[in-house]
Amino acid sequence: MAFLSCDKNDDYDREELPGTPTSIVGNVKDYHRNINIDDFEIALIKIWSCPDGGIGPNYCIREVGKVLTDSDGNFDLEFEYNLRADETYRLLFNEDRGDYRYVEYLNANGEFTTDYEALNIIKGQENSLTLNAFKPVKVSLNLTVLNNHTPPLVTGIKYNGNFEFGTNFTYTSEPFEKFELMTRPNSEVEVHFWYIENYTSNNPIFHFAPSLQYTTSATDDNEITIEIDCNDF
Repeated sequence: MAFLSCDKNDDYDREELPGTPTSIVGNVKDYHRNINIDDFEIALIKIWSCPDGGIGPNYCIREVGKVLTDSDGNFDLEFEYNLRADETYRLLFNEDRGDYRYVEYLNANGEFTTDYEALNIIKGQENSLTLNAFKPVKVSLNLTVLNNHTPPLVTGIKYNGNFEFGTNFTYTSEPFEKFELMTRPNSEVEVHFWYIENYTSNNPIFHFAPSLQYTTSATDDNEITIEIDCNDF
């Protein structure tokens, strides 16, 4: 998550209000590999809109507190809760630490989500937070495309109904292509291939090949070799 800090705007130096002791406690775990994540940095910031004369929206940010998880992945972040009407809290994870992880919140329905609205901090209370923080794995694809008559042929890996880590485009000049896509470790995923007819019109037509079911490992040793004929779908 990136924000433009408006340090040239007087609004950035707004005075802190008196606060109420509050805490966020919880655990960080890679649920796909079943390992607790230690030394994981969690920073609480507050943000608010503060135009600085440029093309917006621009946001001011202020760090409220920071904590590292212990050897069991547990953390306890204590801070003084004080928000103006135009301010909100957000969490940042492992910023500038060179250890990227895909992070999800456990929401009230017991489901993991990337929606930060799942972070519901109640003033004056000990707020519980569970995080799933995992490193994606690479899937190497050796793709042969026949009759690529409506390029590009798009390849994506879907998990739980979503293409989370981007797609690949294969053009007519590449009848054979080797590329990598990222996805979740130790997971049942679907590899999808499709092209779009009448892409620039108001009525595009999507053509999908049968999806490929695949089970990923915990490391980057995933490889798929496949031939796709666009005349078949």
